[in-house]
Amino acid sequence: MKIPAQSPPGKPFASDTAHDAEARAWVLRFASGEGSPEHERAFAAWLAESEAHRLAFERARHLWDGLADVEYVENILTDRNNVKTFRARRAMSRRLLLGGGLAASLACAAGIGLLAFPPVPPEPILLSTSRGEIKTFTLSDGSEITLGGASQVRGEFSAKARNLQLAGGNAYFDIARDEGRPLTVDTGSVLVRVLGTRFDIKKRTGHVSVSVDSGHVRVMADAATRDLRAGDRIVSTAALRLGPVEPFDAEKELSWRSGRLSFVDAPLHDIVADMNQYSDRPVRLAPGAPADMRLTLSFSIQQIGQVLAGLDTAYPIDVRENDTEIVISKGL
Repeated sequence: MKIPAQSPPGKPFASDTAHDAEARAWVLRFASGEGSPEHERAFAAWLAESEAHRLAFERARHLWDGLADVEYVENILTDRNNVKTFRARRAMSRRLLLGGGLAASLACAAGIGLLAFPPVPPEPILLSTSRGEIKTFTLSDGSEITLGGASQVRGEFSAKARNLQLAGGNAYFDIARDEGRPLTVDTGSVLVRVLGTRFDIKKRTGHVSVSVDSGHVRVMADAATRDLRAGDRIVSTAALRLGPVEPFDAEKELSWRSGRLSFVDAPLHDIVADMNQYSDRPVRLAPGAPADMRLTLSFSIQQIGQVLAGLDTAYPIDVRENDTEIVISKGL
């Protein structure tokens, strides 16, 4: 698809994609009064090519509508040295730009009615993995999310916000920075808000942990708020809500992404919960099993059977297995 020749030069925004640059070029083409029937047809074809094009155009339109200073708009969309040239060929008045916004400008300059640009529907997000699977997903904004076994993330991206929910399991988020569209992750009990960073969330029965690998993360639960930086970790429980911010060992905490589970002084019930994301059979703690017994372990997800056999030998627990499950009970 050929983009208008006056595609704006200059330094791109930090969160720019090729689609964003193309979208601003179309905005500038129509707003400057140089639209033609040929341009309209080319634009309609470009808009229909992908959802990413529609979202990029909605962002560009929102940017134009939200800026009241014409000179600032011109400096963003054009090189500062070409502002006079842009002003000379601009077909609409300052009053139209400020009063009507981009939609009216497009209708006036290119003969495209308001109904030609309906609001862009949110982009649905649904990511999931099966037991034993670790998978990385790339989203339309360039962000990447890696899910552990038996995990699910859902939500939606719009032109103004990126909202996700971690329905279960754990996920590592590598989020593309977008100042105009903060990203939130809701676990049901904890809300995480970022602009662009890397962090890990684990959702377990009774508690949620958030670990920051890079950048800044804001964590909220009820009326409490904590700001976390790289190397910080926080745990929220039903009883404690947001606990203290503590340092964590990123190499161990995030090793699950490469198929290795690492625990330092962790309760047996947390270890079993992680095993259940990767074991070929459910691992169950029987009534009376020492669920709070604390262990330090590190093993591949392929070694779960061997690890359980070793625990049976070294600790006061009894591990029995059949074709459908593995049961851990209190040893004699």
